Amino acid sequence: MKLFVDTGPLVAFYNKRDGQHVSARESFARIGRGETPYRKLYTSDYVLDESLTLCRSQTGNHSLAVELGTDILNSKTMVLLKVDGDILKGSWELFKQRAEIKLSFTDCSTAVLARTHGVSDIFTFDDDFNSLRFHGVRSI
Repeated sequence: MKLFVDTGPLVAFYNKRDGQHVSARESFARIGRGETPYRKLYTSDYVLDESLTLCRSQTGNHSLAVELGTDILNSKTMVLLKVDGDILKGSWELFKQRAEIKLSFTDCSTAVLARTHGVSDIFTFDDDFNSLRFHGVRSI
């Protein structure tokens, strides 16, 4: 099974003060040990951008944000998807159409990328993806 990893779990993994830190660490450890049905992990350049910014602003620790970025960019288990012109257009259309859901533009790009790559499960601490007919996974 495929799993798209959102910003929340990535930042929580590195930020010890995050309320979801322990859950994120345990979930990624279970994935690493092969104890989950998820064999392919995805994230995106937009999620990476958001994660680096949020990690640095929440912790004030540039080195920790660099560690997060280095780990994602060098990961052998996580595919980094890129937002291209078609994904950007689809994300913009979704952002414009779904005002009732408080989706960030990054969330819209995640939804479009996940659909494009056949990913229905999203590891996230947000509930917004459920309204887009994704399976939001809070812990694994």
